Amino acid sequence: MNALRKLHEALRSGARLVDTQPLSSRPSVFAAGKRLGSLDMREWAQTIRAVDEKVDRALRDGLFELEHERRVLVTDSVDDGAECLEEVGGWAGTRVSGALAARIRTADPPLTIVQEIRLRLLLKPV
Repeated sequence: MNALRKLHEALRSGARLVDTQPLSSRPSVFAAGKRLGSLDMREWAQTIRAVDEKVDRALRDGLFELEHERRVLVTDSVDDGAECLEEVGGWAGTRVSGALAARIRTADPPLTIVQEIRLRLLLKPV
């Protein structure tokens, strides 16, 4: 909540803040159009719930108004399995099972990860 208060103080009245969050708790991984399995992002989903509580409080407190919300599917593409594992290895709250990691390592490129992303446009009231 402290970060949202600081953002509120830093923005002028009428300014907009874009909030983006990946929402998928089990995004699918594909290779050459074939589904290999799902990442485990359930831990990350708990983080998002905590963020949502803070944003909800900021909205209730009148720091911001929700101007618009939209959900979209976003596809991340990588050239090979090693790059895929390196990329998702840096994602907080994300786990890759041993079986999925083995399929990713030997998969034919390109590899893609499809996730649902929430975009929110928050307005600082005038």
